[in-house]
Amino acid sequence: MTNKKFSFKALSLMIILTLFISTFCVALPVSAAARGAWAPNTAYAVNDTVTYSGSTYTCRQAHTSLQGWEPSNVPALWEKGGSGTTPPITSGVTFYADINYGGTAITLGVGNYTLSQLNAKGIPNDWMSSLKVPSGWTVEVYEHDNFGGTKWTYTSSSSWVGSAVNDKMSSVKIYIGSPAPSVTKPSEVPSNIWTYTINVDNKFGKGGDFALLLCAVIKKESSFGAGLPGSPSAGDGLMQVEPNTRNAYLSQFSSKFGRTYNHSSEQDQVCMGAMILDEKIIKFGNIYNGLLHYNGGDYWYPGATDSYGRPILANQYADAVYATYKGYGGKN
Repeated sequence: MTNKKFSFKALSLMIILTLFISTFCVALPVSAAARGAWAPNTAYAVNDTVTYSGSTYTCRQAHTSLQGWEPSNVPALWEKGGSGTTPPITSGVTFYADINYGGTAITLGVGNYTLSQLNAKGIPNDWMSSLKVPSGWTVEVYEHDNFGGTKWTYTSSSSWVGSAVNDKMSSVKIYIGSPAPSVTKPSEVPSNIWTYTINVDNKFGKGGDFALLLCAVIKKESSFGAGLPGSPSAGDGLMQVEPNTRNAYLSQFSSKFGRTYNHSSEQDQVCMGAMILDEKIIKFGNIYNGLLHYNGGDYWYPGATDSYGRPILANQYADAVYATYKGYGGKN
């Protein structure tokens, strides 16, 4: 009798355990799977694979996808091809005291660093002339402590950060990937324009604010494309980049975006204009000054005239665009 009771209890426990496993474990998601075509607003796990634009991508970090985070745009989230094994993450961003990656070098990992935290890592106030940024990482350098003042964003290495940024770093934010946009589409901006600008914003790692600025520029330059038919300007579409300027940046465009510039593509028009505008903002210290020189050229000054003696009213241009940008909720 004792052995029969023991066997019955053991059998009962096995049945209960089997029911538990079948009920609960079947419901657990598989950590990696072939998910078919990539789609926005979808939760992806590490090592999931998707197809996009004829290529296969493997998920590097678990995330919920958003419009603008297509696999080709966010290498920190997706690896093209791949064997389903997550590649090792580089240890961090290295900051250098001198240009061309010279002098004292200090590496920081992911995190937000106030001035006191930088000091604790051996970085003094108002420091840094060059930096190395791992692929897929984003660095936000701030002019003041506690992430205040002008912000400069880097998504790739720079052997010389320029006179506007040199020895100005007082706090830093470092993260992998691009920040999720924290802004909403202004009501007057067409959806296609918003998609173009968000795609570029993700590429530059600006967190949505750059998209607002680009929309303001596109409104001024081309009325969101509505003002282009019959326009006498030889500039390229939405951002109205002049041919000589465009040609001077073709190589830089290919390096930045990994493709040859197509002047018939509205997305490429926005990419080209954004690349030039971002360069001006970094070179001249802030958004307003960047707008002045995006419109008037690097050597613009109050009272400047063109070759016909006509005044170059870059200040009026910057006033109008900056007001629109702030009206959209621009933060800088």
